[in-house]
Amino acid sequence: MGPMQAIMTSVMTIFFYAMVLAALWKLFQIATDLGEIKTLLTEIRRTTPMLPKAPPPPPILAGPISLESAEALLREVEAESQAQQPNFR
Repeated sequence: MGPMQAIMTSVMTIFFYAMVLAALWKLFQIATDLGEIKTLLTEIRRTTPMLPKAPPPPPILAGPISLESAEALLREVEAESQAQQPNFR
């Protein structure tokens, strides 16, 4: 094993250990941030007054769709699309 290979092996080993330490440090930072977020959320929940529930939505007043109303709607849409298409003849 030549001296250059020994130096490169040492540099790569040190770089690998540095990357592992950086990853562990970042992991602890993330864990700390998540702990702070959890604390903030529990404080918000504790200090926010309970709001009343929203009222239920109003009932739908329209009845079932009949075949006649569906056909009329299709005719209206077709007439509208015919009016919007330019004539290139």
